[in-house]
Amino acid sequence: MKIIMRCWWLLLLLQPLMAHAELVVSHRSPYAPGDTHHLYSTALLQLALEKTRNDYGDFRLNPIPPRNYTRALKALVDNAYPNLVIETSYEQNLTQNSNLNFINFPMDLGVLGYRVCFMNPKLKKNGLKIDSLQQLSQYSFAHGVGWADTLIFRHNGLKVREIDNYDSIFLMVIGGRVDFFCRGVNEILGEVEQFSQLNNLVIDDHFMLVYPLPRFFYLNSKNVLAKERIEEGLKRAYMDGSLQTLWKAHYHTSLDYVRLKGRKIIALENPLLGNLNTRFTPDFIHLLDNKPPESQSASQTVQP
Repeated sequence: MKIIMRCWWLLLLLQPLMAHAELVVSHRSPYAPGDTHHLYSTALLQLALEKTRNDYGDFRLNPIPPRNYTRALKALVDNAYPNLVIETSYEQNLTQNSNLNFINFPMDLGVLGYRVCFMNPKLKKNGLKIDSLQQLSQYSFAHGVGWADTLIFRHNGLKVREIDNYDSIFLMVIGGRVDFFCRGVNEILGEVEQFSQLNNLVIDDHFMLVYPLPRFFYLNSKNVLAKERIEEGLKRAYMDGSLQTLWKAHYHTSLDYVRLKGRKIIALENPLLGNLNTRFTPDFIHLLDNKPPESQSASQTVQP
């Protein structure tokens, strides 16, 4: 009995220390110099963890070795890194994997579902202007292996080639081996800068694809505390406006660059959403009415 009482008192003494132990959160890292795809998601993770520091204690962000989406997803399923978090588009089949769980908050405010396309330079030189989905069905598109966009495009009657090497997709578009490579409007500028050494890398300036593509933070289902903390931090950051400020700092300039205003909108269906019921439905559109933070330059305010 004395031994049990001593253990009980020891647990009481250690509980505050255990509750505030440093939380290690792993995340994806740039796959190559100049890769900016995960900068916002990493900054958002840090913001959410900072918002909850007083309640949950210290934390440390841990970048994992560079890997493509498929390998990162496998690491998540295997729980290969402590509290690994990856951002990815919602797919109903991911929720059916008992090893995975997601935070029901659209972490990029839905911006990735607005798509502008890199295009075959010969098509642009010839003045091609796309106004309908039927016209688009005559051309070919490229996506990476395992991307949700492939299933979405094919569901809408579009021809897609899946390419294992992300960098080579840009070369294929320039060389005319595929006609279009469509990217989120928040990604375009970063990729133009990353591949600035490529000649004839051009963007279509006439149409924009729009489809619901909520992206969430996914974690292994065993990492309950990390999910709870990050979810609470996201709520707080959105309510106090710091999440929106971060979003504008990262994305507003790219949206200005692609000039959303005046583009022909071509809507696509997303068959992957299933019975998804989002608890939060924040949208980025209203943020475009405001100027970006002073640290970011922008030529004009745009509206779709």
